[in-house]
Amino acid sequence: MVARPKMHPTKAKSIAGSSIGWALAALFFAVSVGALGQGCVASQEPGATEAEPLAEAVLVVRTGSPRQTLQSWLDAIRKAEVLYERYRRDRTHANVYLITVNAHVLLDLLDLSQVAPALQNETGFRASYALADILARVELPPMESVPDWDPFDESAPDKWRMPGTPITIARIDEGPRVGEFLFSASTVASAPRLYERVRQLPLQRPSPIESWTDMVPQVTGPLIPAAHVDAFPDYLRKSSLDTPIWKIIISVAIFGVAAVLLVLIHRWIRRRPSDWRFRNLIRRMLTPLSGIALAWLFWLFVQYEVNVSGAFAKLTDSTLTAVNIIALAWLFWLASLAAAEWMIRSPRISDESLNASLMRLSARLIGFIGMVLILAWGANRIGLPVLGVVAGLGFGGLAVALAIRPTLENLVGGVILFADQPVRVGDLCSFGDRMGTVERIGIRSTKIRAMDRTLISIPNAAFVDLELVNWTECDRMLILAVIGLRYETTPDQLRHVLAKLREMLSAHPKVEPSTVRVRFVGYGASSLNVQIRVYALTREWNEFFAIREHVLLRVSEIVGESDTSLALPSQTIYFGRDGGLDEEPSKAPSGRLVSYGDVAIPRSADTPRKD
Repeated sequence: MVARPKMHPTKAKSIAGSSIGWALAALFFAVSVGALGQGCVASQEPGATEAEPLAEAVLVVRTGSPRQTLQSWLDAIRKAEVLYERYRRDRTHANVYLITVNAHVLLDLLDLSQVAPALQNETGFRASYALADILARVELPPMESVPDWDPFDESAPDKWRMPGTPITIARIDEGPRVGEFLFSASTVASAPRLYERVRQLPLQRPSPIESWTDMVPQVTGPLIPAAHVDAFPDYLRKSSLDTPIWKIIISVAIFGVAAVLLVLIHRWIRRRPSDWRFRNLIRRMLTPLSGIALAWLFWLFVQYEVNVSGAFAKLTDSTLTAVNIIALAWLFWLASLAAAEWMIRSPRISDESLNASLMRLSARLIGFIGMVLILAWGANRIGLPVLGVVAGLGFGGLAVALAIRPTLENLVGGVILFADQPVRVGDLCSFGDRMGTVERIGIRSTKIRAMDRTLISIPNAAFVDLELVNWTECDRMLILAVIGLRYETTPDQLRHVLAKLREMLSAHPKVEPSTVRVRFVGYGASSLNVQIRVYALTREWNEFFAIREHVLLRVSEIVGESDTSLALPSQTIYFGRDGGLDEEPSKAPSGRLVSYGDVAIPRSADTPRKD
C-alpha cells in the first residue's frame, strides 16, 4: 500500500478557502435564481394558468375626478378582499403576486410626494389599510353626489372632502402626475391616527376582513406555515413597532446571519491578495456586491415571507437602503480605481510613469465625487434633509473653508506637481537637506524613499514650496575636485601637471571635452591648489561614481609621474632664542616728578610745567 503524501498546510488552506468561495458563489446564485423564479414556478401550479393571474390583477384605475378616484379605490379594496380570501385557502406565491399587484394599485391612488422614496411603499400600505378600515366604518355618500368634473377645467374646485370626515381627494398641481385627483398627502399622513379614533365603530357593510390594520401584520408568506404561527405563545404575537414580536426576532436573526456571512466573505477575499492591482480591485469589489446581494435577498424574505409592517418595516427599509447606498458608493470607488488600472495596463503606459500617477489621481477624484453624489442621493431617498445640510453649509461656509483649508491646499499642491512636473515618480531629487526617490504623488501627500531607505511623506502644499533639485533630469553630471600639491613643487612641475591633466580629461571617453577646466587657483595653507571641473557624460549615479573614481585615480598617477606629490595638511614651526628681560633696572627719565592729584610721574623735557 502506497502512502499518500501529506498536503502542505498553506496549500490546504488555499484549497479550503477556494472551496468556500465557490460554495458561497453557488449559494448566491441558487438563492437569487430561486427568488427570481418564485413567480414563474407558482404560476405553473395545478389549477392556475399563465394568463389568469395577471388578468385578474389588472384593474382600470381612473383618477380624472374625485368620483373616479373613489370608485377605483372601492374596486381595488373589493378585489383585495377576494384575493386575501383566496390566499387563506391556497397559500401560493401566485396568489402573493396578485395581492402585491393589487396593493400597488392602491398606492397609485395616494399622494406620496411628501414621503421619502425609500419609505413610500410602507407608508402607502399602512395608509391604505387605515383608509380601508375607515371607509368601512363611515357612511359613504352616494356616488352620484361625488363630483365628476373635468380635471383640466381651471374653474373647477381643486379638492373634495368626504362629508363627515377629514378625508380629502385633491388635484395634483405639479410633478409627473399633475392634473390627477389623489387622496391628499395630509390624508395619507393622518389616516392611521384617524383610524384609531373610529376603531370601535361597527362595519357599515359586510366584509370578510374586520380590520385590515390588525390582520395584515399577522399574515406571512407561503414558506412560513400558518400552523407554526398559531403555535407561537401570545406574548410573541403581540405587536411592537407595529409588527408582531416574533417577526422582529426572526428578522433580526436573519440580518445577523447575513452580516456574519458578509464578514466571512470579506475575510476570504482579503486572504487571497494578488500582485496585480487590477485583479486585487476586482476581487475587493466582491464585498460590496455581496452586501447588495445579501441585502436584496434579506428584503425579499422579510417583505414577502415574514411580512413586517409599520414602524419596524420603515426601519428595515431605511437600514437596507443605507446598506445598499453605502455598498454602491464603495463599489463605484473600487470600479473607478479598477478602470484606471485597466488603462494603465496598456504597454504604452509605464506603471510608475507620470501618466499612470495622473490617471490614478483622476480616478480617485472621480471616485470621491461619485461617492459623495451617491451618498447624497441615498440620503435623499431615506428622507435625510440633504438640501438643508447644504444650505447650512452656506451659512457656515467660512468655518468649513477654514477647516478644510489644509486639505484643499494639499489637493491644489498635487495638481501643481502634476501640471508643472518638477519631479516625477521614479525621479531622484533633493528637497531641503534631504535626498530621495519619488515613489508616489497622491492627492494629499508625496511619498519619497530617502537614501537610508526610510519613507518620507510630505504634504503637497509644503513640497511644492521647497527648492527641488531633480537629479534625474541632469543631462550631464559635474565632477568638481580640488587637489593640493606640495609647496616644493616647482613652476615647471606645476605646468607639467596641469598640461597632463587637461590631456587626460580631454581624451577620456566619458568626459565632455568642451567642459574641461583645470586651473591653478591659489595658494592654500599647506598646498598649491589645482581645481578640476568637468562634466561626465552620464545620467546614472552609479556610472557617475565610477567615472569620477577613474578620473581621480588618473590624477594621482599623473601627479606621481611629475616628480611631485599631493600635499598633506602641515604646519611649519620656526625655533629661535629668546633674549629675556633686561637685567639692569629701568632708569627713570630725567627731570622732576610731576604731581597730578595723588599720582606723581616723572616730567620729561617736553612736559609742560604746572604752576
